[in-house]
Parts: sequence; C-alpha cells; structure tokens
Amino acid sequence: MSSNPLAELRFLVIGDVMLDRYFWGEVERISPEAPVPVFNLKFITKSLGGAANVANNLKGLGAAVELAGVVGQDPEAEEFLTLAKEKKIGTSAIVKDPERPTTVKTRIIASSQQLLRIDSENRSPLNGKYFDQLKQEIEKLLPTVSGIIISDYAKGIFARGEFPRWVIKKAKEHSLPVMIDPKGLSWGRYQGATCVTPNLKELKEIAKEEGLYQADMPKVCEHLIRKYDFSFMLVTLGPEGMYLHHPEIKRRFPAQAREVYDVSGAGDTVIATLTAFYAAGYPIERVIMLANKAAGIVVGKVGTQPILWEELSPFC
Repeated sequence: MSSNPLAELRFLVIGDVMLDRYFWGEVERISPEAPVPVFNLKFITKSLGGAANVANNLKGLGAAVELAGVVGQDPEAEEFLTLAKEKKIGTSAIVKDPERPTTVKTRIIASSQQLLRIDSENRSPLNGKYFDQLKQEIEKLLPTVSGIIISDYAKGIFARGEFPRWVIKKAKEHSLPVMIDPKGLSWGRYQGATCVTPNLKELKEIAKEEGLYQADMPKVCEHLIRKYDFSFMLVTLGPEGMYLHHPEIKRRFPAQAREVYDVSGAGDTVIATLTAFYAAGYPIERVIMLANKAAGIVVGKVGTQPILWEELSPFC
C-alpha cells in the first residue's frame, strides 16, 4: 500500500451542515388502520450529513479538515458536534444560532431500501451577526489550509450571495483552490471559483436559465466557465459516470460502481476526493479517475458513508 500523499494536507469545508439519522428495521405487514406498511424499528444510527459528510470524506481519505457552518442550540447540535469530535473534524468555525434548528434528515430504511425521509430544517437566510462570527472564524483558518470546498445544500448559509463571493475572494488572497458543489440558479455567487461540480439535473437547469436549451454539454460548460470565470467544471452523471471540461482535457469517464445500494452522499465523496488530490498536485485526469473510483465505492454502501484511504489507495 502506498504512503498517503494527503496526510500532510488540511482542508476547510464551508457549507450547510446536518445530522443524518437512520431508522433501520423491517416491514412484514400492512397496517389494518390504513393501506401503509408497518415499520418495525430495530435500531437507530446517526452520521454527519451535508457539508459535514464532505468533511468526513476528507477525513476518511487521511487529510486534516476544518468545518465551517451553522447549527442550532438544541440536542441535535450536541449530537452533531459529538460525532464531529469523534471523527477528529475541527469545529471551531461551527456557529450556534439559537433562532434556527439544527438541520436533521431522518431516513426510514427496511431491508436496505429507503421508505421515507423526514427533514427538519430552516432555510431562511442566516442572521447578520452569525455571519460576522462565521467570517471571523473562517479568516483565522485560511492561512492553515490547502484548499476550500463550498458545499451548498440551500439550507440558508449561502442564501445571501455575497457570502460565497467573500469566501472566494479571501481564498484567492491566500492562493487557495475553491471547489463548489452548487445549488440553485444564482451561479453569480460562485464567480471566480476553481471548479463547480453540478450533477446532470443541475446542469440542465442552469443551461435553461442561461438560454442554452439545445446546447450540448461541452458548449454549456464552456459558456459557464467563461461567464463565471471558473478554471474547469466536473459534471456528475450518475450511472453514466462523469464529464470533465478542463483546458487540458474534455472527456467522459465511465461509472465505476459494481453494485449500487445508496447514492446519497456520492456527490460529497466526489468533491472531497477531487479537492484532496487536486491540492496534492496530481494530474487532472488522474484526479478525476480517483474521484470517479471513490464514487463507485461509496454507492455500494448503505447509508451516508465516506470513502476511506484504505479503499482508494490501491488505485493511487
């Protein structure tokens, strides 16, 4: 097994953090009260979700990581922070906002099949004083990291476009790459980022917004890169793999999954692996091959689980 080139690197993930809860059990009958399945709960597990899952993937790859985001002042926030501490993920830039709940996604799973998801969240814009606190903590961390990921889940932290633009501006002052997992159609907020990683649905939506109804994928990517001053783009295509649009190479990468049990969190794995090996100086084609391989590994796991260095190292 090769030595880990990521072990000396440290990253900052900024975004919508959440707690993922899983209710595991079985369905063996239909309720006599209504035509719905009766779920027999066996046990409950909890994991880091959203931007925190991106951080967990970086940690799984062997890098050090700091996490910046917002939680509530509730028991779920304490559960979240305890999980992050157990994973040795830095939380000095996690701000507590008593006016909003910690975002929680609860999934009901029977025989490895997801039956239902219950979301508890507040997607309104973050209060100004908590933004100021968040910015102060981020500025302290910038001189210590090798790259930044903005993980936008549209849960409020990036509702004001000036915040991601501020992050990108500060990152450039420190010559740091910034990778974006985008949401929504206001891509001006990501102006000047190194790379944006939409999935195919998100790319189609932004193409429509830009008036590129009939354009093919390379043309859409070229337009977005030029308009928003990105260095390159990576489009995730689910079972069709990935498409890279980069000055040096423009090509598809076939999917690497052998078995698919759960696609939740695969995009987090992609952007974490992309950022880690890009910052480590790997050639871009090799970076994408590793991100593609990592995604293929994690979709073979049930629930939101990170890629691990031991799983990916044979391909490095």
